[in-house]
Amino acid sequence: MTYPPQSTPPEYTGYTGTFPTAPVSMGAPTPPPKSKTPLILGIVGGVLALCLVGGCVGAIGWFTLKGKSTPSSLTASPSFHLDDPSPFPSFDDEPSPESLPTTEAAKPPAPVKVGDCISVDESGSYLGLGNCNGSRGTYRVLSVDGEQNTCSDSESPYITVDTYRLCLELYLVRNYCYKFPKGSGWVVGASACKAKGTVHIIDIVPNASNGDRCTKDYKWNHWWRFDHPRVVYCVMQY
Repeated sequence: MTYPPQSTPPEYTGYTGTFPTAPVSMGAPTPPPKSKTPLILGIVGGVLALCLVGGCVGAIGWFTLKGKSTPSSLTASPSFHLDDPSPFPSFDDEPSPESLPTTEAAKPPAPVKVGDCISVDESGSYLGLGNCNGSRGTYRVLSVDGEQNTCSDSESPYITVDTYRLCLELYLVRNYCYKFPKGSGWVVGASACKAKGTVHIIDIVPNASNGDRCTKDYKWNHWWRFDHPRVVYCVMQY
């Protein structure tokens, strides 16, 4: 049954049937839904209580373990944090080979000492220690310098042996035979005396400029002057 707007349906009495169409349910009013807020608060409170209890138990356990001695082998290592700019060593931090300290190898001992006589070949290569009696060796050592500085006489002959500079002077002996160089070069011992191209030392005149002061007692046919130091050798040349 339909009513005009703003009208109130009449009160029915004595009719116990049902309306054919009921636009609005006329049954008992539905109770409002119960609020779940108390239940949620109770759950949250229980969880907080458990957390508090668990935190206390954890704290008690931590202090208990802390009181016990820990073996040195189990000592905790420093921890790193994600905000640490370099928590782990970087290969870039390792020193480059150029920056690593190097150990200089021990310098070998000097091959000779001052005053020794040595033997060389015609190119000036060191052949070994000789002697100063004329049987082996044509140069005497004036200085042995591990720093390879200039010789005191910058014009004197020198060679380098085992990183040492040996400053030398020509040292020949009377009555021995040698082979003189043609032009500049090194004096070496003669393979055989009186062989072609060899000389036999007859006289030695220090600080001379020519053969004027050579001996008159023995025959000689040529003289040779060397500088640094200056000396004239009066010889029989073959």
